[in-house]
Amino acid sequence: MARLLSIISLTILFFSCTNNNNQNLIRTEKLTTVRNSSFDNYIKKFHLLSLPFFFTGSMGSNIDSTHLFQIKKQSADSLFFTGVNDETIYGYGMLADTTDFYSLVYFGQAEDIYPILVTYSKEGKLISKETLIVHGCGSDCGLTYCSYSALIRNDYSIYLADTTKYEGICDSVGKYLPNSDSTFINSKIGQVDKRGNVKLGLEVRQAINNSR
Repeated sequence: MARLLSIISLTILFFSCTNNNNQNLIRTEKLTTVRNSSFDNYIKKFHLLSLPFFFTGSMGSNIDSTHLFQIKKQSADSLFFTGVNDETIYGYGMLADTTDFYSLVYFGQAEDIYPILVTYSKEGKLISKETLIVHGCGSDCGLTYCSYSALIRNDYSIYLADTTKYEGICDSVGKYLPNSDSTFINSKIGQVDKRGNVKLGLEVRQAINNSR
């Protein structure tokens, strides 16, 4: 009798566990379906960008601002992108090659806008996120020109460059240093690999002395 009760208890426990597992599986599948549907609707907001993609900013920008839309933090957008603190983020475009993953281009807003590349799996899971800028631009003694640019080529290789031009450089107390006209190019190269990981190399600095 005791053996029979034990078998019955084990049978009930087995079917109870199986039922719980099935319910968890169904719940997971429903959540996945909802997430996939949300992501499909999300990426429809991004217009298609052909490769190569080139951006230049600071003293003028080459993007079509009509395609910018603000990422709303208190909406479904936050499932797929969250900025830092009160940072304003705009969605912009999706790179045309979507064979293995999605690559979305965003822009952050500081003194000027700057590009951010984010890659996702086909199911909408975050793979990688990188800001496509070396330093950007600001004010400085003697600075007459500054721009920053980002290039994503057809093979998903990346080139970033900041270009600054000085008509004279100042010392730590703001005194002009003669014969110091210079142009500086700070650059990085990188690659989006076949799995969608965005990898950037170390910064390289090139100085060119200008003659008056």
